[in-house]
Amino acid sequence: MKQRGVWYRYRASQMMIVCWAAIWTLCTADPHQRTFSRDHHHLHHPSRQQLQNHPLRSHTSGLKLWSKIIPDLQAQRKSYDGAHSSQTWYDNNPVKQEGMEGYGRHERSPIVDRSVSDTKFDIEVIEGTFGDTLTQHINKTSEYLFEYIYNTSALKTNAVRVTVTSPRSGYAYPLLVVVRQQRGVLSWQIPLEPPPNTQIMEEYYTVSHTLCPAKNYKVSVQGIPDTTQRLFIDVSTSSPSNVTFTVNVDFEKQFLIDLHTSSTTRVFDVTPSQPVFYEFMFPEDVDMVLVKVNAEDDFCAMVAIQNITCPVFDSEENVEYGNSYQTMTYQAGITVRKLDYPNGLYILVVMLSTDEACSATFQHVYRNRKKTVTLTIEEKITKLEYLAAIFAGLGYCAFFYIVTLVLACISYVRAKRKQPRERSLLDDSILGTPEDHNSPGPSPSYRAVSTSEEHYPPLPHTASDSSLDEDDIDMLTDAESDKDIFRTKTFLYVSDLARKDMRVLTKKSQLYIWGLLTVGVFYAVPVIQLVITYQKVLDETGNQDLCFYNFWCAHPLGPLSDFNHVFSNIGYILFGILFIVVCIRRNHHHKLVVQADYKIDKYYGIPQHFGIFYAMGGSLIMEGFLSACYHICPNNSNYQFDTSFMYVISVLSMLKIYQTRHPDINASASAVFAALAAAVLLGVIGVLAGTLVFLIIFGLIHVISCLLLSCHVYYMGRWKCDLGLFKRMKTWCLSELSDWRQICRPMYCDRMVLLLIGNAANWGLAIYGIVSTPKDFASYLLIIFLTNLLLYIAFYIIMKLRHSERIQFQPLVYLVLCLLSWGAAIFFYTHHTTTWELTPAHSRQYNQECVLLHFYDTHDIWHFLSAGAMFFGFMLLLTLDDDLAHTPREKIPVF
Repeated sequence: MKQRGVWYRYRASQMMIVCWAAIWTLCTADPHQRTFSRDHHHLHHPSRQQLQNHPLRSHTSGLKLWSKIIPDLQAQRKSYDGAHSSQTWYDNNPVKQEGMEGYGRHERSPIVDRSVSDTKFDIEVIEGTFGDTLTQHINKTSEYLFEYIYNTSALKTNAVRVTVTSPRSGYAYPLLVVVRQQRGVLSWQIPLEPPPNTQIMEEYYTVSHTLCPAKNYKVSVQGIPDTTQRLFIDVSTSSPSNVTFTVNVDFEKQFLIDLHTSSTTRVFDVTPSQPVFYEFMFPEDVDMVLVKVNAEDDFCAMVAIQNITCPVFDSEENVEYGNSYQTMTYQAGITVRKLDYPNGLYILVVMLSTDEACSATFQHVYRNRKKTVTLTIEEKITKLEYLAAIFAGLGYCAFFYIVTLVLACISYVRAKRKQPRERSLLDDSILGTPEDHNSPGPSPSYRAVSTSEEHYPPLPHTASDSSLDEDDIDMLTDAESDKDIFRTKTFLYVSDLARKDMRVLTKKSQLYIWGLLTVGVFYAVPVIQLVITYQKVLDETGNQDLCFYNFWCAHPLGPLSDFNHVFSNIGYILFGILFIVVCIRRNHHHKLVVQADYKIDKYYGIPQHFGIFYAMGGSLIMEGFLSACYHICPNNSNYQFDTSFMYVISVLSMLKIYQTRHPDINASASAVFAALAAAVLLGVIGVLAGTLVFLIIFGLIHVISCLLLSCHVYYMGRWKCDLGLFKRMKTWCLSELSDWRQICRPMYCDRMVLLLIGNAANWGLAIYGIVSTPKDFASYLLIIFLTNLLLYIAFYIIMKLRHSERIQFQPLVYLVLCLLSWGAAIFFYTHHTTTWELTPAHSRQYNQECVLLHFYDTHDIWHFLSAGAMFFGFMLLLTLDDDLAHTPREKIPVF
């Protein structure tokens, strides 16, 4: 019994050792070798070398047992290897003999091929030195592990850059590189794999990356990075043939850019496989910097700003994951605030493998995509300079307020010193002279006016007269019956076209104000919502290609990325308010004069209607407001916001000039705003789908509209476009063809000359639009309105001088200042700093530095000067006919 117990204990120990050996083999062997055999249903047994190195061999209790177990295991393994080292198992498989070859081959797949498992695989560890280039040969049977040791003190101003080159590698068997630091892993392959959905223009066999310093990884509370860092570079490939490669690890000198040193510029080369980034820390006394990037070629690249944390997104696939980025060709610029990056930032320049991101129609083919880049960091203006520039802009506008106030005081003093006349201007001694009775043009109703000195009560305030209706036009009984008689005269005077009740015309004129307010509110609310959304998307995505800024002169403030271009529109708003104040004062003065003598408002001078003037001032305010909204994020989609109320200003100005001497036949507010709505709609369609077909249709609409408007103007509102139009045209042709000389001699020569010039200009603009197919359709439409406005103003002034009317000193000054302001404004406007007609990257080619107070660029100056020019133009229209204030209306010609 004692011997049997010893024998049982011996067998138990032997079985325990075998089990432990099998378990150890499963845990340490290759996964493909940990399989069960279909024939033998047992595990692959370990080799002698594995068993000799087994940890159990160190136990003294099992040393004697190994000598008996190993021969049995070795014999068992030989029999197993002999059965599976060739096709013996497959050829003897009964399944195969039954004709099921697919099943037999499928069952053979779990069996390990000994020819592969017995292949020798070497891992060679090489200790590298910084600055040395190591060259090795590698295939699928070998792997290299390069180890570099360095101290973190060397990374205060430097960084580690790894460069691996393999000119004979290919996409079938690429060279795989894995770089491991204490707290980060970076990997790539050679040749560089192109991004998805892009064409392979060039293969890149050299890949170089700057490693993110270990100190910039998020350090947990459990510890800090070691002072001594170990860098491992693992290189492997599946290529069956030898592949040559080189590894170089060196320190990137001047990796940290210091703003207080003389060396704030970096010049380097980038390729799609060799991105570059630098580190920047804000000094204590600097709150804002400008990162400027210049290049001598137009290869498409990406400039990005990222927080000073690891990992760094410096590849084409993930560079957009950073905080902000923009595409570039020749130049780029990003303004960075210390408030957004208190701990510092990384500046990345990544070369793209194609030019699609910068230009959808242009590609560089068969050229080495290597870009030489110059990176510069400049300090932006200080807070004091910021405030000084803002107050300087306000001071420019305040100067006009002060001058206007001084002129108002002078005018008031002169009015007080002027002695009142003893007799009224409509005295019998004036009206009863033969010269007046024989004067050409006085209307019968004008001569029939009583000239007695009876007192007439002052006119009631039109705003409170609710009994008047917009359609109640002809209050006098003879106005309807006699209007065709007066309007068909060869020579017309203002008295012939100012026969309607002043209260009705004043109320009708005031409808422009309410129409403008209604349109402005409903137009501005969605604009505000849209631009705020644009700004939020820009901040959240960091995609600065959404907005076409002048990045070299963009000063952020609060949530606004480009505050200076928004603020410079303050001139439109302040000058619009100033013009409304001037109109209110002038209207108040006119009411005082009328209260003193009502006949002045009824029979002398140009009829005073201020409703359109108020609407013009309100339009200037809305133009400034919407232009500011557009400059929050300027692009092609919202450019219409910057031009819509310029259409309104142009149309209202032309209407006011026409109303001056045609008060009874001016267009209604509803018709004007309906026409403007159609113009804005055409502008939107032209921006979204400005094709040649649309331009042809628009040209036809443009020409036909000009012809219809010309007929309406020429016949003084007696011409109507209705179903009887063609019948009237037939009658006119039959009557006029009877005397061919009458056709060559128009009834209204002055109007005919104006209309011929205007139609010729508009026909030319229509042809130009069809031929050139402008990309900026909104500006093209604005040019049409402004051209007609300038032609009408020029015609009005010329005709005024032709009829021996004087231009007083005040409107003459406004005319000169308006021309000078417009000339200077256009000069600065032509110096484009951006253009959304091109791609964002190409638009940045026009970016310029600030030219005034380190805060304003040429476009900001255009805002201030054009606002002043429009104010002078409004004042010119307001005061142009002041010389006719005491001229009888029957002596003021209509043209």
